[in-house]
Amino acid sequence: MTATVRAQWMPLVRLGTLLLNDRAVAEEVVQHACETVWKQQPAVGSSAQLGAYLRTSVVNGSRSVGRRRTTAARYLALVRAEQPDGEPPADAELLLDEDRREIRAAVGRLPDRQREVLVLRYWGRLSEADIAQTLDISPGTVKSTAHRAIAALRAHLKEQS
Repeated sequence: MTATVRAQWMPLVRLGTLLLNDRAVAEEVVQHACETVWKQQPAVGSSAQLGAYLRTSVVNGSRSVGRRRTTAARYLALVRAEQPDGEPPADAELLLDEDRREIRAAVGRLPDRQREVLVLRYWGRLSEADIAQTLDISPGTVKSTAHRAIAALRAHLKEQS
């Protein structure tokens, strides 16, 4: 198990970073997933199965973080609505990679499921079957979700130009 975790650590951190847009939080999610798997010691037949199990754990952990962020964002929006100075921090834009800022922003505005499918498909280079297994959906849902996500990205990026 240790060798698999070592081999999968960086890909899992990248996956979490792309889903959360925050490397530090992604590392925490991956660490928690690895700890949980270590404690449970699932009956996994191979390192590939363990990698898939860890990947699913990271996706689920990222979803949980996303839900907590949404709740916090709603609260902050209420607080900011009461205050006239609801400006974002001055360095917020500097934290983003300038080359791909627009694409990341557009991907970040996609619904969670669409964002997850695109990240797993294009960054993770997973097959439709692997994505379906990771997200616990059918391969047909993977295809239709990816199609809708790409259409939404094209429309948004066309608006921007």
